[in-house]
Amino acid sequence: MEKQQSVDPRLQSLFDQMPGCWGCKDANSVFLYANKEYAELIGVGKKDHLDIIGRTDFDMPCETVNCAELFRKQDKKVIVSEHRMRILDIHPFSGNEWKAYIFTKTPLYDENQLVIGTIFHGSNITNTTILELGSLLSKMTTDVQNELLDSQNSFMLSTAFETIKLSNRESECLFFLLRGKIGKQIANYLGLSVRTVEDIIIRLRLKFDAQNKHELIDKAIQAGFLNTIPETLFRTQLSVALKEDD
Repeated sequence: MEKQQSVDPRLQSLFDQMPGCWGCKDANSVFLYANKEYAELIGVGKKDHLDIIGRTDFDMPCETVNCAELFRKQDKKVIVSEHRMRILDIHPFSGNEWKAYIFTKTPLYDENQLVIGTIFHGSNITNTTILELGSLLSKMTTDVQNELLDSQNSFMLSTAFETIKLSNRESECLFFLLRGKIGKQIANYLGLSVRTVEDIIIRLRLKFDAQNKHELIDKAIQAGFLNTIPETLFRTQLSVALKEDD
């Protein structure tokens, strides 16, 4: 039997002290360690967070298991490319409570500077303000003044954008379009045909009075749509790469 890798105690101590969800996996996406906050999020429990060691995402006691294969592919991409990935994860976590997290996955190196796995860090953005969320998702800047919602999930699509009325599907397609996704990818995320997505993009161009897709994106950013997550996305599990660093 192959010997289970161990985590450098200094790295483990760092994970325990840092805010947010922290942990690491080996090259086969087997958990080497995860801190108490991640254990609580995933449903293992803070007191039993060491029980995560040796498990995979297929073994977790919440609905994230539905995306376990996708998580493994993301890990593999980070390992092979040696580049980090930022991922928007929307799932029903422990207690079947829907939450939105930004997870950053980076290569885990050994003492010889060989990649042996991945390090992950998750930040809860479920109750993040609109502007804070926007700064997480993109390097782009815009002088947008948004009315913050006085609600539990203040970042969700608000009535501040009353001048441009979007359907649920239009909001969802625009969300992915603003994050560099093409029609085929959007169709896959939303369970639609590529033709349907293309038709929705045409409707979006009309509503934003845009001559082409690039102008649509520019006008949508200026209107503040870059900094929103459509509330309807909380009905379907998502794990979407938002940005890959060069």
